[in-house]
Amino acid sequence: MKNFKTFFLKIIIFLTYFVSCCIIISCIPFIRSKRKLTIFGTSPILNNKYWSNALNQIGIPSITLVKSYYSSINKKADYDLYFEDLLSPLIKNRTIKEGLYPIFVWLYILKNAKTIVIPFHGIVIKKYFWRLEYFFLWLKNIKVIVLPYGSDAYMYSKIRSRSLQNVLLTDYPIAAKLELDIRNKVFFWSKYADFVTIGLMMNDGLPRWDIAPNQYISINSNTIQSKKKYRLGDGINEEVKILHAPNHRSFKGSEFLVKAIDELKSEGYKVELLLIEKMPNDQVLKLMTEVDILADQFIFTGYALNSIEGMAAGLPVLANLESDNYLKVSRRYSFLDECPILSASPESLTNQLRLLITNPELRKELGQLGVQYVEKYHSYKAAQYMFTNIFKKLDGEDVDLMNLYHPLKSEYVKTNYIKTPLVNNRYVE
Repeated sequence: MKNFKTFFLKIIIFLTYFVSCCIIISCIPFIRSKRKLTIFGTSPILNNKYWSNALNQIGIPSITLVKSYYSSINKKADYDLYFEDLLSPLIKNRTIKEGLYPIFVWLYILKNAKTIVIPFHGIVIKKYFWRLEYFFLWLKNIKVIVLPYGSDAYMYSKIRSRSLQNVLLTDYPIAAKLELDIRNKVFFWSKYADFVTIGLMMNDGLPRWDIAPNQYISINSNTIQSKKKYRLGDGINEEVKILHAPNHRSFKGSEFLVKAIDELKSEGYKVELLLIEKMPNDQVLKLMTEVDILADQFIFTGYALNSIEGMAAGLPVLANLESDNYLKVSRRYSFLDECPILSASPESLTNQLRLLITNPELRKELGQLGVQYVEKYHSYKAAQYMFTNIFKKLDGEDVDLMNLYHPLKSEYVKTNYIKTPLVNNRYVE
């Protein structure tokens, strides 16, 4: 009986997508396109909000289009347009809404989009006919930019770091069962998208990038209050406060941080760990003004939004930047060597924490360099630099995107080059 229900449900989904695709195709010849908007979607990640706002700031019309939002950390107002906004408010039934979303979302995109920015999992058609999404875009000459964020791109069997694979299987096990689907979409969009780039570590099994791997997340740095006064506590004369904000503890390596804090306390150091979870983003940012160190992530090689916000707040940041196997390309061909994050793995975490706890001057130096780094590479200004160059390339201009951040070739990188006291993100006295 259960198998029959599952089979019947799959048939209904198949027919729904089939009918939706037929309707969309039949409407295309009659759609008069305005072709002005850059649409970011359809995953409710804060990156989309910041990128969109950055483009609007310089007169490039842009919106975010999403199905829902993460209520535990974001607000509905973070995004411009929701799928349900495209339907009549008289339609209340959830099942009917789900069936109509592909039609109305695509009609909106075809009418309004000049460019669409998506992750590898696509837009709104998730099963069966998802490849047709590229066909719709191609018919209207809508340019496609692919910027992955993680779960849309990770193929677990291709991950070289077994520790990373282990924590992903712990916190996100379902993706292992979806690997074939993820792989198909990664290779499809890698072939047909107009532009693709990847993050610091998302290069396991990915065939293509058009800008050398870098961290392309941007934030509104103007809304983050950076430290003006640094406390001089060294763990002996005064307590040092450490903030850790995991979305999933295994992925971030939280247990290793707790162990390191316990070891330092047993050595007599005065330290307080603020471990917060599922807290709204604006409250996390407020807490950053009250602590001395941000301890971010220690398994994944790289840094993401939490580290960037910590640097913008003027905090010294600890994160895992250990693996040259992953990061050498970003040091040679991008801007990672300017990054003031102090690298720490589970094995070196106690020593690196002790270094920051006992050295308030180093905390201040790294914190102030972090503010500069975010302004140069993760602010609205940085997003505008990246996207305007991508758009120029898509419009046919001769732009060398692969060397956009080359330390020896890029004037953007060479101007006001940030020198840190770190070598490969490790402190050398």
